[in-house]
Amino acid sequence: MVDVRQVWQNPVFGAFGARVYDAVLDRPSFARPVGRALWGCDTDRMYAAMDVVNQISHGASILDLPVGGGVTLRRLDPYQKVRYVAVDISDNQLSAARRVAERHGLSEIEYVRADVVELPFADDEFDLVVTFAGLHCMPDPGAAIASLARVLRPRGTVVGSCVVSGVSGRYDRQIQALGAFGVFGPPCTADDLLGWLDTAGLSRDDFYCNGSLAQFVSMKR
Repeated sequence: MVDVRQVWQNPVFGAFGARVYDAVLDRPSFARPVGRALWGCDTDRMYAAMDVVNQISHGASILDLPVGGGVTLRRLDPYQKVRYVAVDISDNQLSAARRVAERHGLSEIEYVRADVVELPFADDEFDLVVTFAGLHCMPDPGAAIASLARVLRPRGTVVGSCVVSGVSGRYDRQIQALGAFGVFGPPCTADDLLGWLDTAGLSRDDFYCNGSLAQFVSMKR
């Protein structure tokens, strides 16, 4: 079975495949029809959820994983006094995020290359964790959620999205195809995702399926 981590870390894939993935997410006008065609989702709802990073109070700490090409990061206000840590398993993605940050005048971002299940952070370190369009690209989404919950402080919030199976046969076939190419990890259903959030000690403050894209806002109990 293809190790999805190796695919996303591969410099050749990072130079081409990952750039295509980011290019779609980076351009709302392009992402809208692609999102509807591939996953039956309204991508504007995901972009709206990303704005949580510029709504948090000064002095807060934010973990963005996987940062990818910096789609969420660019919503940060340059004048916000927050700690923003961008994490990805791919050097190419971190470089892309750094370029985006520089274009947007964001000079205080911390960049960390790490596997989600081996995060080099203390327990209860972050006030907010954002994880958009990435959990389905991980080999063990349940373990990833548990790791993100570990570094989130009590009453802290995690906001994210994940492509889930079980919504439509057509979407499921696309998930299987992307898994065969090593781009997606093992498929999970919305119920699986809810179970992992609950096991990690995260509440279900807001959870809904936007087509086959599950979006959630959860607080650490």
